[in-house]
Amino acid sequence: MSIRFLLVGDLHLREGEQFEDIKSCLALAGEVADEHQVDAVLFAGDFYEGKSSEVERAALAAVLSDLSTAPGDLLRPVIGVKGNHDRPRELEVFAGFPGVRIFDTPWIETVHTLGPGSMGPFGVDVLCAPWPEKAFLAANGHAGEAGDQAGSAALAAMLRGMVAAREHPERPLVVVAHLQVLGAISSSAQPLIGKAIEATLGDLQDLGAAAIILGHVHKPQELAPGIEYVGSLTVHDFGEEAEQKRIGILTVEDDGTAAVEWISVPCRRWVTIEAEVLDGQVREYTSAPLAEWYAQGVPDVNLRYRFTCTEEEQHLFDHAEITRRFAAAHTLKIVPVVDRAERVRAAEVAAARSPEEKLKAWGAATGTAITESHVEKLHQLESEVTDAR
Repeated sequence: MSIRFLLVGDLHLREGEQFEDIKSCLALAGEVADEHQVDAVLFAGDFYEGKSSEVERAALAAVLSDLSTAPGDLLRPVIGVKGNHDRPRELEVFAGFPGVRIFDTPWIETVHTLGPGSMGPFGVDVLCAPWPEKAFLAANGHAGEAGDQAGSAALAAMLRGMVAAREHPERPLVVVAHLQVLGAISSSAQPLIGKAIEATLGDLQDLGAAAIILGHVHKPQELAPGIEYVGSLTVHDFGEEAEQKRIGILTVEDDGTAAVEWISVPCRRWVTIEAEVLDGQVREYTSAPLAEWYAQGVPDVNLRYRFTCTEEEQHLFDHAEITRRFAAAHTLKIVPVVDRAERVRAAEVAAARSPEEKLKAWGAATGTAITESHVEKLHQLESEVTDAR
């Protein structure tokens, strides 16, 4: 016997240019849940980008209602945890939704198979660990001395205690948590260190869970066998443009073994075109998949056109013309990277002998007007420095 879970990472629901893309991917998640006949849905936190609007709450309500209704009008559990972007108490509005449980404090929820005999002897305990607020840990006597290190130790002790206190320790355990894990890699390829209460990989492995499903880091990654960041549901900025976003189907067997099938999400792409000037001509560089769309103006992507040039070459990049060429893009951001002339003329400042000559050379290099008043103040400063010696 087995129990299947649909896994969904950070949503960051927010009105604006990317709102429909997020909703579209959530609709796909609902289709996948029905096709794979999942018994429950796990959300790893950060439902919202920040303080939610009425439109965002309505969109999330529709998603939760859809996911909690399985084929045959069966009630499917939808379980989630509060993320660091979710405001306090904002998720409580969904407490009355049948089958929906979103936790802002740690909890263990038991999931059974859907359908006849759903409350039979086989179940999976789901340990729900929301973003660890320092105030919550302190209020429960776990924080000890101030500081993130003490908080991390308290977090580990609390999770171990919850696992040890389970009423049915023979049940397989799944953890869904919104955490920063020491050593996780961000979308910028930099390890995440500090600025939060961190869990260590060793502490998580000590829980003995069949699977640990994490939210918070947007880059999908496996930290160790059975411990994975789902990653954000969609791309959120150009730092994530190379990432393939996903949802997952987690299958937990009654012997405690588990396996995940990852399913790619066709979210809107974010693409950068790099341009430079060589031999007086503009050269543009695109990735191989993008080249296929290039003649079509790169339709329906979030496009960044970044060009590098000198001040004298700026006229080769007509913003209006770039906008016209890529009108088919969903969004377009033009980013000039201009090598300013003062860098070229900095040698003139270095070659000047006296402070006054250097000041005037700097003014010429930067286009700054140097008045007699500036020169007088310079001489006054020189005099004060001499007297101080």
